[in-house]
Amino acid sequence: METLPTPRSCIGAKNVSQSVSLAKKREKWGSTTMQLLTRFNPDVQRYCAIHVDRCFTGDVPTLFDVCKAYSPEAADSWLDVQLTDLVVFCGVKGKAEYSAIVDAVTAVVADNFGYLKLSELMLFFQQFKAGKYGRFYGAVDPMVITGALRAFLEFRAGRLAAIERKRKQDEEKQHEARRAELDRKGGLLTAEEWKEISWLFNL
Repeated sequence: METLPTPRSCIGAKNVSQSVSLAKKREKWGSTTMQLLTRFNPDVQRYCAIHVDRCFTGDVPTLFDVCKAYSPEAADSWLDVQLTDLVVFCGVKGKAEYSAIVDAVTAVVADNFGYLKLSELMLFFQQFKAGKYGRFYGAVDPMVITGALRAFLEFRAGRLAAIERKRKQDEEKQHEARRAELDRKGGLLTAEEWKEISWLFNL
């Protein structure tokens, strides 16, 4: 006689399924941490700035995904590379002081904005470089970075809403096109035909 799986075995099966899913994603993102860092390096920021919508809709890992699929250290390393690139670009003073606080900055970003995709964060860094979210004054200020990320979230929300509106509009257009095609082929009933069979729905 077959027995129902125990809660513990269900949890184990779920964990195995998640592990398989993460393994498949790692094949796409990079088999190792180094491959991940290479694939999503700061040079890709320019591509993100050109293809903004794809930053939000593409199959790209979030920081949380990186923590699960690789390790928390992998997520910290990726953020360290991106933040250091930003600091170098801005040409601020106090790089030694920044080195002393970089671990704290990466932790705050990872903990509070870990649901963002790497592509979204790279878009943010590129937009920051373009002067969209303020600037550093003399030295690296972590509060400028986190404040800028809050402003980026507003931009992100607006863009995602626009993407969703367009998706619904496209679906409606496709639906209308299918209806028009059925009507052209005689697949839709006319109002008169509906009247003739309406009695069927009143039985």
